[in-house]
Amino acid sequence: MLQSIRQMKNAGRPTRTLKQLLQTSDSDGPIRYNKDLLPSPPEDRKWRWQHYFAYYLTMTFSPSSYNLGASLVSIGLLWWHGMIAAVIGSVFLTVLVVLNSRGAIKYFVGFPVYVRVAAGVRGSSLYILVRAVVAIIYFATQTYYGGRITSVFMRGIFGNGYHNIPNHLPESAGITSRDLLSFFIFWMIQMPVMFIHPKVLRHLFIVKAVYTTISLLGVLGWTISANGGKLGDFEYTTKQTQLSGHDLIWPMISAINSVMGALAPVLINQPDIARYGHSYSDVTWSQGVGILISKVLVMFISTATTAAATNVLGKSFWNVWDLYGAILDQYWSPGARAGMVFASFGMMLAVLVTNAGSNSLPVGADLTGICPRWLTTVRGQVICAVLAPLLVPWKIIASATSFLTFLGSYTVFLMPICACMVVDYWLVRKGNIHVPSLYVCSTGDPYTYYKGWNLRMLFAWVAGVAFVVHGIANSLNPGSVGMASSNMYKLGFILSFTMGGLVYYVLCLIWPIQVLPAGSDRTLMFEELAANEGFFDHENVGTITGVLVGEEVDHVSTQHYIAEGKESKV
Repeated sequence: MLQSIRQMKNAGRPTRTLKQLLQTSDSDGPIRYNKDLLPSPPEDRKWRWQHYFAYYLTMTFSPSSYNLGASLVSIGLLWWHGMIAAVIGSVFLTVLVVLNSRGAIKYFVGFPVYVRVAAGVRGSSLYILVRAVVAIIYFATQTYYGGRITSVFMRGIFGNGYHNIPNHLPESAGITSRDLLSFFIFWMIQMPVMFIHPKVLRHLFIVKAVYTTISLLGVLGWTISANGGKLGDFEYTTKQTQLSGHDLIWPMISAINSVMGALAPVLINQPDIARYGHSYSDVTWSQGVGILISKVLVMFISTATTAAATNVLGKSFWNVWDLYGAILDQYWSPGARAGMVFASFGMMLAVLVTNAGSNSLPVGADLTGICPRWLTTVRGQVICAVLAPLLVPWKIIASATSFLTFLGSYTVFLMPICACMVVDYWLVRKGNIHVPSLYVCSTGDPYTYYKGWNLRMLFAWVAGVAFVVHGIANSLNPGSVGMASSNMYKLGFILSFTMGGLVYYVLCLIWPIQVLPAGSDRTLMFEELAANEGFFDHENVGTITGVLVGEEVDHVSTQHYIAEGKESKV
């Protein structure tokens, strides 16, 4: 052990730059990390079942999910088809959430560290970067949606004077002066949330889940009341001819894929929140129930509200801010204004919390994993928010249809990553992760692979993406690819996941991986290492041989790690 401590001291000397440390060969050993990349200590594991239930309720009750019904109607489905798609999609999502949560809740590490198990300590940077880049863009576009809701909110408070703010921007700007002002108002309201650490953020999910649900049900109740107590004619609202037989098969498949794809980013982000769970039981059933209830409920609320409002307003409004604006146009009164202020604030809160939980949190974790010397999770979240206006999301939404189609295909790039993580944990390693090896890149360590890269996962990820991604061409340019290719893309969620996982498993059979550090030839039972949270009996956090940023190595080596209520000594 003394020799190990001396090695840690030598590793901690500032003899190399960060760039050199990140580019070390497989024999260089230690890599940098900070406290956010360490396993969550017991005092941070305070997320209970109600927090996870509210988390998924929060992620689904947002403008993008609310408007999902419109996209399903546009391909010829009726409202109850959406209900069926929501149920089927929720079942698949629940299974994957449970599978992808277990490793993180057993070993208490977030995605940037957890993905190293299957990807390698260096190769993980590729998948971290893939997730971070698009999450920043999604954060920007969601902030723009929040700005549009803010316009309704401000109109309800200040009257039509705010609504009629003169526009001094050219049409090419893609946004009006009023909406630009609303964007920055929402951006400033959102900014303080970026300074909240994920272990504390759980309370905001509950607040949002309760308030937003009440506000959506309130608008639904008002539209039914204004419609004479009738729910409305769903078929009249959609103005579609009901599909049947073979004509219904692929639209339904596409609907199920859309329901699952909407939560794909949250699904792969699972380790970032599961690491703070109090127990595995708190994570599993609560999230499954939350997914099922939220998916079905938001689909019903959006469709039913539009159906009832169509008879009242004389036009169908699937976009939530257009609907609220139309209500103010036709029912301008103190009561209507107060109601729309209440409702629009609920959607503002929905966007804000969704952004925090599914966009800024992953970006913060990812940037920490890439640059642990300078960044923490909170700092990464702030950077994500600062970058949002620089991406001019109103231009993306207004003029870049092809690019938005690409963003919609993000599922294809994410699911092979998720599949490799699931297969690696459950089938290949049988639930055994040696946590100290996640922070070192030396020959003989199980996650070093080939110079820090697991080529099996790289090949599997490419195969999963390539198997489906060609179908995007039909969305960009209809008729450019065959019907078979287009239909494969409609199954993108399932096919990319299945192909990525299958290729990875086969490669691991042909090219077996190393489960334990060199010299440890013992056979492990399923999740045997989880009993001590990924450490051998003689190990604790102090045995991690990486370079802890901002701390002296002597201090690290004398830390004690509490596991199962017992203290392991160095």
